[in-house]
Amino acid sequence: MFRPLDRFIDSQTWLDSLAEPLQGWVNSLFSGGDAGKQVKNFLNGTWLGHPLHPVVTDVPIGAWVATLVLDTAASVSGDEGYERAADLTLATGLAAAAGAAASGWTDWSDTYGKDRKVGLVHGLTMVGTVLAYAASLGARWSGNRKLGRMWSNLGLGLLTAGAYLGGDEVYDLGFGVNHTAFLHGPTEFESVMPLDDLQPNKPTKADVKGVPILLVRIQDTLYALDDTCVHAGCSLAGGHLQGASIVCPCHGSQFDLRDGSVINGPATMPEPYYDVRVQNGMIEVKQGT
Repeated sequence: MFRPLDRFIDSQTWLDSLAEPLQGWVNSLFSGGDAGKQVKNFLNGTWLGHPLHPVVTDVPIGAWVATLVLDTAASVSGDEGYERAADLTLATGLAAAAGAAASGWTDWSDTYGKDRKVGLVHGLTMVGTVLAYAASLGARWSGNRKLGRMWSNLGLGLLTAGAYLGGDEVYDLGFGVNHTAFLHGPTEFESVMPLDDLQPNKPTKADVKGVPILLVRIQDTLYALDDTCVHAGCSLAGGHLQGASIVCPCHGSQFDLRDGSVINGPATMPEPYYDVRVQNGMIEVKQGT
């Protein structure tokens, strides 16, 4: 992020005052037991294998860029067909923005610190974008196309600023990326710790070749995953067991201990898992096959 903008956002203490109750309200929308959890999983993109939000945002962005092109063509040619097409793409963008907003605010509800601040500014900027395009559509329908184009041009400016902030949150701050992407465990079995040192039903953090891993012993079965949660980088060893699964202590992502698959989000990507064996009283692991 540009340093002046970075410093400006950091200095806005009111963002934290707004973020706290707003996050509480968003999360309260998903408090309806399993049904609420499944809705949140859908909006997070748990079923998709990566966040849903960037997929959905392509639709309004594409539609509103098309609106600019069609408005320009209408101004040059005077063809009312271009005007009607511009109105249609603008309305399509507004309809699609509902899904983008729902998935975006859902993702944001699990942020904190700088991620939360930047994400809130991104979200508020996109709210301004939607309002500008809605005003544009209203002006067009009332017959004031010049005012409608002015509103849509403002909307495009806000859209560009919001997209910049969204990109910064992902590529600079690392929100929504796989936090285990650059962790690579051994491809051959390596010793980790004595079997007798691993307490039953107690998630335990260990290290193999510089990679933090999670070890779990349930009855006579051993499990091993990367300890770093793919969602936000928290240590899974601080979480709790639910049957043969681990629930992250930070945001509640739930992973199957057998293969790292996601049971519940906000995580959208599977947790890397390891094959485990015991040799001469020592627990040995290697990357899962």
